[in-house]
Amino acid sequence: MVYFDPDWRYLGMRHCASGDSGCVAVPIREIARDVLTLDVRLVLMAHNHPGGDHRPSKDDLAVTSRLSRTLDAIGVRLVDHLIVGRNGCTSLRDEGYL
Repeated sequence: MVYFDPDWRYLGMRHCASGDSGCVAVPIREIARDVLTLDVRLVLMAHNHPGGDHRPSKDDLAVTSRLSRTLDAIGVRLVDHLIVGRNGCTSLRDEGYL
């Protein structure tokens, strides 16, 4: 997660790690706390798929939707969720999910 003010000035970031290469828990409560503490207005989410496929999974779409709704409720915009793979990158905004 990368946090920005309304003018795209960098405010901070959160790295969400997991021991399981197939899944990373997205701590929505902690992200909301960061956003409120730092007075964030824009959030960019990005992660890699270690298997190399940059297409979004059902879990990617579900967590993106849940995070976007949560942030929207407190006046913050999830500007994109980027998924990086071996041969490219997918923007969930460009794909119409945000």
